[in-house]
Amino acid sequence: MPTKAVLDSNVFLFGFERPRSNSHRILEKPAAAQHGGIAFLNLISCSRLPGPMDRLEIAKGVEATRDFALLLRDERALVISDLHLGFEGALAEQGVSIPRFQRRVILERLGQMFDRTKAEQVIIAGDFKHEFSKNLVDEWVEVKQVLRFIRDRAKPVLVRGNHDNYLATILGDLNLPLNARADVGGYTIVHGHEEVSTLHPIIMGHEHPAVKLKDDLGATVSVPAFLVTERLIVLPAFSPLALGVDVSAYPYLSPILNRTPIDDARVIGVDEKEGLLDFGPMKRLQEIRGALLMK
Repeated sequence: MPTKAVLDSNVFLFGFERPRSNSHRILEKPAAAQHGGIAFLNLISCSRLPGPMDRLEIAKGVEATRDFALLLRDERALVISDLHLGFEGALAEQGVSIPRFQRRVILERLGQMFDRTKAEQVIIAGDFKHEFSKNLVDEWVEVKQVLRFIRDRAKPVLVRGNHDNYLATILGDLNLPLNARADVGGYTIVHGHEEVSTLHPIIMGHEHPAVKLKDDLGATVSVPAFLVTERLIVLPAFSPLALGVDVSAYPYLSPILNRTPIDDARVIGVDEKEGLLDFGPMKRLQEIRGALLMK
């Protein structure tokens, strides 16, 4: 596995941080593995929850789950985002070879999600596939396989993301539409790469929020996170390869998030082993940033 890769602004891998410009950069893989020792213990110690939790109510009838999904309880609907299927194939076209495990992990996560929630509807808030400019062979296969898996258990609703330019062609074979937005349970669900006009609170993806932490030895951990305000909920990426961008790294990619005051936003981390980690308001993270969080 390479320790360096030349990546553009839309590529993220094994803890690499997404650059915030369109210029190419060389990004080095952090020295420590995910969940590295002291760094991860420090991160858990920042959580305000007494122990591992599977679900946490963040608004009336709305729960963050340890499955990287938001549950709209009354509608029996789950909202996920940023699967980026075909990511390994897109990297291979750039000459970067990594083990191909994302589809397996996504199917496992979906299976656990359905077992725990018994949802009847799954809304995918964009970036279901990865490649912008065409449909890769891998994407034809993976998109259909994952959608059939979902459709056997619930109704899939797909919202267009900025990576989904050619997704509609694949969806046509499955007789599924690609929507600009979904309005469910008093929420407007979009990807988040564009502005949206709505009177309802927004649920979005796109940003791949994460809590970043390093210790004195340089060990680094990146934990995907929900970002929650009264009018906006940002979802963690569902892809295991999209470890995300520090929640406190302003400016953000999304124009919706950039216009939203976030000092009091609640940050809830998601770890597959530890469950949900409630870090409290963003300003609390900022107060301990110098000691614990990556700059």
